[in-house]
Amino acid sequence: MCAHAVRPTPDPILDAIRKRLQQQFALHQRGARFWTAYQGLQLELVRGHPLEHERLCNAMADMAEEMGAVEHAQLIGNRNAGCTSP
Repeated sequence: MCAHAVRPTPDPILDAIRKRLQQQFALHQRGARFWTAYQGLQLELVRGHPLEHERLCNAMADMAEEMGAVEHAQLIGNRNAGCTSP
């Protein structure tokens, strides 16, 4: 069992990304087009906020897990690496 961090309050930086990612998931589910869109959104996000890349990438991984795109998100850095589920 992995220790699970309390999810932070909604982040204005991520709100638009979350909506767009949900739209892509609704269209493509777990298919290649979803992952292409995911990578594009991630690149857009980290280019706009380079000092927060680890936090933002992990937040996107959490979103993908919450949507059901992956069973367990793989996180970067030391924050519960490899597990986001309780």
